[in-house]
Amino acid sequence: MNEVAALRHPMMDHDRVEAAVDELAAIVAATEVATEHILASAERLEALAESLSEEQAGEIGDTVTHIYEACNFQDITGQRISKVMALLRDVDDRLIAMIRHYGHDRFAQIPAPASARDDSALLNGPSLNKSGLQQDSIDALFG
Repeated sequence: MNEVAALRHPMMDHDRVEAAVDELAAIVAATEVATEHILASAERLEALAESLSEEQAGEIGDTVTHIYEACNFQDITGQRISKVMALLRDVDDRLIAMIRHYGHDRFAQIPAPASARDDSALLNGPSLNKSGLQQDSIDALFG
């Protein structure tokens, strides 16, 4: 029961598994946005290449084709991350079922797990859902 409580303690202030799923969803969203920017830039390069010599336009066209091919990573990683997210949700559902089976009160008596590191709050990476300081605010400070 301690192992289950370490992952899904009923007295924890946040759901660690759902937080991990949210982080993975943010990765998928960020790579999708970045890929869209890359593809839009590649399309712009193709359009600009039309005004160049045939040789230069051909070289740029080949390079742009490589960019398009390389951008397939986003679709592949998105699919793989989605599978991991589904697995994490399944694990979380099973943890909840175990807590219900053994009784919420029995798990509530187990001490909530301490953070693995005292500085874990500093290592959380970019904030999700605009809950933390945004890049625009940081840019304004140094603008």
